[in-house]
Amino acid sequence: MKEIKRVDDKEPVVFDIEGTLTEGTAWEGVRDYLVENGEEATFKTFQRRMIPRYLLYRLNLGDTQTFRNDWISGILALLAGKELAELQALGRRIVSDYLWPNRREDIVYELTQHQEAGRPIIIVSGQFQPFLDAFVEKVGADAGIGTPGSWQGSRFSGQLAAPFTIGERKANLLEQLLDGRPPFAAYGDTAPDVPMLAMSDHPTAVYPDSQLLRTAQKRGWRVVK
Repeated sequence: MKEIKRVDDKEPVVFDIEGTLTEGTAWEGVRDYLVENGEEATFKTFQRRMIPRYLLYRLNLGDTQTFRNDWISGILALLAGKELAELQALGRRIVSDYLWPNRREDIVYELTQHQEAGRPIIIVSGQFQPFLDAFVEKVGADAGIGTPGSWQGSRFSGQLAAPFTIGERKANLLEQLLDGRPPFAAYGDTAPDVPMLAMSDHPTAVYPDSQLLRTAQKRGWRVVK
């Protein structure tokens, strides 16, 4: 797993991934990987079990963030026993086939503009760390903070080693990486990104959900939509 580098530049820029830099989703890549490797029945069993909660989620009933967390952690659990190298390869495929083709060109352009200005790029996301590492490599970012897995030797246990890197946790881990220095700019798309955005000198709400849009408008943050 790629080691997170400490960023010493005074003006780092922080980006979320899904919904911010791309409209693609990693879970679809995991689903297709399972189907192609003879585990379609396993995925469909999980999917059927989640249908009642999925319907509530689609109706905006219940705790949507809890559903998202349970959905992703449940899908990752289906990868239990896989070697790290295999999951790293899967991460590269997810980026090349699902995330990058669905990138938001306008936001990726801003990322490259920050790079050309000499600002380090940090990717901070709830994304499973081996998948996030592949995205970090793709965009040439300087550091990446994702959600770590639990490993038994070189094999994934199917469990996470820490809570998802979202909300306050995302901001806290970023603060540790930067030794408390504020990022020059931050980009996010949902309400849980508010703590991270609030840390930066130039927060940008990217195609925001309704809650983040209200917060951005109230605080006078830049909005891209």
